[in-house]
Parts: sequence; C-alpha cells; structure tokens
Amino acid sequence: MKSLKELLAWAKKDLRGLLQWVIGLQEELQRLKDLLAQNSQNSSRPPSSDRSQRDRQPKSEDPPPKPKSLRAKSGRKPGGQRGHPGRTLEFCDQPKAIQVHPLKECACGKDLSRQPAEDFERRQVFDLPPLQLECTEHRAEIKECDCCHSRQTAPFPHEVKAPVQYGRSFLALLSYLYDAQQCSSRRIRQMCVELFGYAVSESTIQDAREAQFQALEPFEQRLVEILPQEPILHADETGLLVNKVTHWLHVLATPLLTFFSVQAKRGTEAIKAIGIIPKFAGCLMHDFLSSYLGFENCLHTFCKSHLLRELVFLFEEHGQAWAGQLHDLFLEMLQRVKQRKARDAPLGPKELDRWHRRYRRILCQGRRANPITREQSQRRRPKQSKAQNLLDRLQAYDCCILAFLHEFEIPFTNNEGERPLRMIKVRLKVSGCFRTLSGACRHARIASYISTLRKHSLPVVDYLLKALHGRPFLPQGSKTT
Repeated sequence: MKSLKELLAWAKKDLRGLLQWVIGLQEELQRLKDLLAQNSQNSSRPPSSDRSQRDRQPKSEDPPPKPKSLRAKSGRKPGGQRGHPGRTLEFCDQPKAIQVHPLKECACGKDLSRQPAEDFERRQVFDLPPLQLECTEHRAEIKECDCCHSRQTAPFPHEVKAPVQYGRSFLALLSYLYDAQQCSSRRIRQMCVELFGYAVSESTIQDAREAQFQALEPFEQRLVEILPQEPILHADETGLLVNKVTHWLHVLATPLLTFFSVQAKRGTEAIKAIGIIPKFAGCLMHDFLSSYLGFENCLHTFCKSHLLRELVFLFEEHGQAWAGQLHDLFLEMLQRVKQRKARDAPLGPKELDRWHRRYRRILCQGRRANPITREQSQRRRPKQSKAQNLLDRLQAYDCCILAFLHEFEIPFTNNEGERPLRMIKVRLKVSGCFRTLSGACRHARIASYISTLRKHSLPVVDYLLKALHGRPFLPQGSKTT
C-alpha cells in the first residue's frame, strides 16, 4: 500500500500531465479556429477559397460573411474617370474595299441618276474576312544535266519539310491559343474544325509549341542577361504539379519584363539554379521567403499587402488593437507617399523620423500585448504565436519594410510579381497539371515571351510568328533604354 506522500506525488504528477493535455487541446482548437477564419482578405488564400469555404458550411448554420475589401472608398463614381483615353473604332485611311451607294431619285421625285456626286458621307464597317486556310503549293524543278546526264532537283525552302504540312502562321496561332488563351487541346481541335474545317491532332499542337519553344531560346538568354541589371526586381513562386509531383514555378518580373522558370525546389537551391538573383545588386521585392534573405548581394524589401492581411487577421480574429493601428498607419504612409510623389517632393528627415517613431511605438504596444511567457523563456527554441512571429519580422526588418518612404521608386506591394502567375493558375485549372517536365518548361518560356510582349503593348500573334521566322523580340534593359 502506497503512503500518503507517494499518493500526493502521483496526483500532482498526474494533474500536471492533465493540465498539459488541456493546454495542448486549447492550442489545437485555436489553430483550427484560425484556419476556419482565414480568407482571401486576411491571409494568402486565393479568392476562390472564399466561395468553397461558404459551400462547406452546414446548411443549418449561417454562411460566413463575405470578406471585406482592404481597399478604402475613393469617393469617385464608377466607370471611366475624367481624362480616361477610352477605346473606340477610328476611321481607316486606306480601306480594303469601297462600296458606293448611288442616289437615284430626289425626295421631290426628280431623277438624279445621271447627275455627278458633289461629295460623300462616309461610314465604315470592320468585319472579318472568310476564315479559311490558304494552300500554297511548292514545286521544285527537276532538270537533267547535259554534261553529266544526272537529274537534279531544286531545294525547297527550309521551312517546307513534309509533303503536306501547316504553315508558320497557323502554328503561331495554335501556340497562341494554347499558351496565351489557356485553351485545352480538345477545345483547340474543336475550334479548328468549326472555323477552318481542319481537325488538327494533339501532336500537331505540341509540335507547334515545341517549335515556338526552340525559337524563343534567344529571348530567354536575353532575359537572363538584362534582369540582373534592373534596379528593382519582383520575385515570387507558386506550386504546380508535374506528373503528380510538386514542382515550383518561379517568376522574376519588372514593369516591362517577365521571366518564368520551373524548378523542382522552392528555396535557395532553385534560386541558384536560375542564376539571376545571385548576380542581382538592386532592390529585390518578395514575400518574406527566407531563402531570398540569404542573398546579401542585393537590398531586400517586402510586400505590404501580405502584412496588411496578417494584421487584419490579428485585429479581427484575435482582438489585437495594435494590429489595427499598424494597418491604418501603413495605409496612411502609402497615401502620403502618393501625394509627395505626385509633386516630385521627397519626404524630409524630420517627417521620416516621425513615421519611424510611430511605427516603433506601435510595435512596443504589440510586444506588451504579446509578452514572452515563462514556458517560452525556459525553452531554447520556444514555439511562438502568430502575433509574436509577425512582431519579430516587423522589428528585425523595419528598414526594409519602410524603404518605400525613402525611395519612391520602391513599390508598396509585390503585385508586379504576383500578377503574371494568375494566368499560370488558369492553365492549371484547365489541365489540372503538366504531364511532363519538358511540357511545363515549354509553357514557362512561351508564357514569359507573351507576358513581356503584352507589357510592351506588342501584337502577340505577330511576334510569335516573327520568332518562328528567327526574329524574336529581344527586349532592352531599363538601363539601356
């Protein structure tokens, strides 16, 4: 039989274990609540997840409210604003065809059919010509030499390789439909039958994209050369499946350039394999991925949209008042920068000091609201809350976060890097995944070219065709233009 002292020791030990178990359950419950509360406005989840979250809600419960937008009301009326250039049809100086409509009789009944016209009132109609493929037959002469009596055949053009084949213009259109408009192969084949009367095969579509991929190698080499020389570079990455294996699509972008690269890894190994950021000495904008921070050859700045969403989550779901204050401070800073940038007047040292002091004061409030507990202080690597992790980043990288106050050329968000990834996500929704790594790399290079063409306001199909003719568009860096 156990003594009273042993029973008390056993009960104390058991209660301590029970208490730890209850604390663990509370932490797990809070984690699950946080997951349910996340949406596109307070986390990095895409907007499509908001609808799926409402669909998963039981019918007996009210669906969660639609997330509020982070944008403040501008006070302007919807639609085009004053000074907007607009888009409308304009008269063509050299129409392909002219139809003259004669005036045969006056309103009074007099015959005017033989009277010459004094002037014309013009109206123009823009329409498509009949959609059809034009067949061009190539005939190579065969002659017999009078000297050696051998029969010789004239060479065909380099691009004419088969007895019957599609031309480069049609191949450029197939690549445009697949890689620019994100159409599936089945829809492209159906479209060709209905528009042109020809049922192209799957291999024809992929051969057209392979030819486009090979023709764009000089373009990709040019990007690798000029991107390290840019003053500001936006970096981002997203996951994609290649034959059911997770790979990563990395993007490096500027307002005029887009570069995609498919890698098996996400971190430092993939960044070194791409080879652009290790040579880059400008300002790198990204989303706090730690792998980028290991490259000290460049300056770092971070996307404030991600920070705003995290602050909204802490304010709305955890009642952290400091998070709401910091959220409003960031928007106030952005508005002030826009005003001074419009006047081309940088912020003075005293005003910059006031912004930094307000920023640090709010962080001190956050530290007081989220102190280090005794259990955390006893661990070598304590597990921290979301608020504590965010405060560590905000404090350790305050100069990088507030760099947009000092240099107006540094953007507030990483939208320039995130925007090109949207069409890739559409591609994944259409096909689900890429079957082969070569197919994913093929799409990445062609998508880089198409995105860059659109940023330069160039006709995509025309320049896809120029690439097949050996004359791809080769952009110039910002320092050389």
